[in-house]
Amino acid sequence: MTSSERMFSIGDVSARTGLSVDTLRFYEREALLPPIERTVGGRRVFSEDDVGWIGICQRLRASGMPLTEVAKYAALVAAGTGNESQRLELLKAHEVEVRSQLAALQDALDLITMKVSTYTDALERGRSEGLFEHDQDDDAYFAAVKPDRVLTRGA
Repeated sequence: MTSSERMFSIGDVSARTGLSVDTLRFYEREALLPPIERTVGGRRVFSEDDVGWIGICQRLRASGMPLTEVAKYAALVAAGTGNESQRLELLKAHEVEVRSQLAALQDALDLITMKVSTYTDALERGRSEGLFEHDQDDDAYFAAVKPDRVLTRGA
């Protein structure tokens, strides 16, 4: 650390990241963070790099990566060079999960967009016929989600 490097208290980092002080301490205990420097009085002081790393952890968590996987990734990064293939493997596996989640969310958004359009049209026409439309796509969805579910027309 250079003397010109800006340092932040745990309260400052909490305010900047939106994470509670308790969460920051938990992340430190779980070794998700690099060793955090302390003042002579024992107070934590975070560097810009520490805050940047916390942002990476937040984005990994927001993407659904379990804490155990974030901890594995953090340990690999902390270990330094020579384990890049392991980091890549971990990230690629998570990327597959995130892309699957995105596809499911896109499917849900497409349905919502279609329903918003349907309801908007119905309200503009003053008629509610056709607000529930059953088709083969519905059957395929339910078969994939709950193969044992039996659909009945008019449900």
